[in-house]
Amino acid sequence: MAGLVGVSALLSTACSATDGGESTPSTQATTPASAPASEAPSAQQEALASYVGMWQAMAKAGEFPDPDAPELRRYAADRALARIVDVLFTYRETGVVTRGAPVLNARTTGASPADEPTEVTVADCADSTNWTKHKKTTGELIEDDPRGRRNITAVVKPIDGSWKVVSFDVGDIGSC
Repeated sequence: MAGLVGVSALLSTACSATDGGESTPSTQATTPASAPASEAPSAQQEALASYVGMWQAMAKAGEFPDPDAPELRRYAADRALARIVDVLFTYRETGVVTRGAPVLNARTTGASPADEPTEVTVADCADSTNWTKHKKTTGELIEDDPRGRRNITAVVKPIDGSWKVVSFDVGDIGSC
């Protein structure tokens, strides 16, 4: 398992078991149809929104980089948050910034218990091609930065009244 060396490195090398400034490309995800105004969003919709929000917050925090960015804590907790903070801290200490964002193709693949979920699983084939690392002082592109499409599986749970990603696994480039 490779160590975390940067935000986009989470998409390229952060593989582990799931256990409980220029223009920025849009971060997309496949989401269920919108619920009518009279209905609250489903657990799956809220979990998917948190998953997408986590990656958007991570991409934004990587521009500076800012491991203390409040938006990160809005969408991530536990192991997921710790991994992201570690990467952003390393980036800040080593003078690395990110540009762009991953393009997501996320969907929910499970919810348990089915009647009132307390855990939702998200599967994604994310593309980090345009999420790049640069030297903060010069803006020079860091070439040793593998990018491309890869599988991501995440676990999302309600914590303190909102759904948050608590863990995620990232596959190798070309895994999807």
